[in-house]
Amino acid sequence: MPDGQPQQNRTKPLLTVEEQIAHLKAKGVTFDFCTEKEAAEYLLGGNNYLRTASYRALYFKQIEGLNVGKYVNLDFAYLVDLSSIDRQLREALLLAAIDVEHFAKVGILARAAAAGEDGYGIVNDYLDSLAHDARRRILGGFRARGGQGDGRDTYSGDLIAHYLDKYPIWVFFEICELGTFVDFYRFCAERWRDEGMMEDHYVLKSVKALRNAAAHNSCIVNGFVSSAKRAGFPSSRPLTDALNAAGMKNSRNRRAKLRNVRIAQIAAVLYSLNAFCGRESAMRRHAARFSGVERRFYEHADYCRQNNSIMSFFGFVWRLVDIWLPVG
Repeated sequence: MPDGQPQQNRTKPLLTVEEQIAHLKAKGVTFDFCTEKEAAEYLLGGNNYLRTASYRALYFKQIEGLNVGKYVNLDFAYLVDLSSIDRQLREALLLAAIDVEHFAKVGILARAAAAGEDGYGIVNDYLDSLAHDARRRILGGFRARGGQGDGRDTYSGDLIAHYLDKYPIWVFFEICELGTFVDFYRFCAERWRDEGMMEDHYVLKSVKALRNAAAHNSCIVNGFVSSAKRAGFPSSRPLTDALNAAGMKNSRNRRAKLRNVRIAQIAAVLYSLNAFCGRESAMRRHAARFSGVERRFYEHADYCRQNNSIMSFFGFVWRLVDIWLPVG
């Protein structure tokens, strides 16, 4: 910003619940299926205004006439319903991502044993391959968590202290962050000259991103719009091959949906769960959980039946679930 030009004031006042409702009404939000009294109770004890109102992004505004700029066919009940569905979808995705990490680690351990690795050398070689600052950050973090100060890790501190700076792969997997594991996965792909693993490494990066968002309780569904942030990378070959094999051809709709970062990350989680999890019981649990979220969505599908964009985005997600987590 040029010198001397006043900076725009972006501060907004803290509104009372009554003022929040009045603001929504002024924007065209109706309260036909949820009374203003019920909305006030929800905003006081069920959810905050910012998160609830964020789902407005999924609805269109009038572009002409007396009501230009106001939302079309948007009732407060629709926002509440989308928030509830988002929470359930977020929980299902988080649990799926956790299992992706677990089974990917199990697979690497088996692969390392088959490759004749001794368990210690591969970790040392990985750490030696890192830039100085990255290596120092990882090992320094381990030492702090295994030390006696305030940074000691209640859950893995004893394990770290026992193996301090000499971590076999099975211990390394217990104490490293997901981001470090994903990078270690890349290292193994290069070490074993496995192109398929390298492709899956890119998928795991998307799994990590969504796992972090879900773990921090970030809203996901409010990004189910064509104007949302686009993925800066093409879909991985294993993922697209799996979609082709399942009969979801490389259509304009598929390409458009997978350009949405959030949809691309959801696809990565579902694909990876199918690819890495070899436990039928675990797959059944995840399939039942996602099926429950889908049923929950259709409980009030009439709320968004007139919104083709919402129906299209959710329909695509349920199709991915059917492909990689079929119930049966």
